[in-house]
Order: sequence, then structure tokens, then C-alpha cells
Amino acid sequence: MMSEEEKLAFYRSEYIGGAFVEFIGFRCPKNLQVFLETKAMVEGRDRSAIIRRLLTRACEEEGFDRNA
Repeated sequence: MMSEEEKLAFYRSEYIGGAFVEFIGFRCPKNLQVFLETKAMVEGRDRSAIIRRLLTRACEEEGFDRNA
């Protein structure tokens, strides 16, 4: 689990990282959608920011380098 400081650092890094150039939509089960919406409300963020953070972290575990 990420600490609040790590979450804030991730969101700050989005401002200095590469530009968002592509929209990727996907289907998800209702319980995942509710979870993502709830996280967005709790963190005061857009749902897409939550998805990017969680997806980036999972991809890094698989070898993705967001600084490449």
C-alpha cells in the first residue's frame, strides 16, 4: 500500500512527466468501478488519476519503467 506522501509524489510527478496522448477505455466489473469511484472521492482526485496511479504501480511490478 502506498503512503499518503507516495500518493502525493505520484500525482505531482504527473505534472512534469510526459503528456497524456492516448485515451484507453476498458470494461470493469461493478465492484471495481465502485472501488475506483470511492478511492477518487476519498483522495479528492479524478477517477482517471486513481486508475493511472494504480495501473502504473502494478505495471512497475511487471517491469515497466515510467522514467524511461
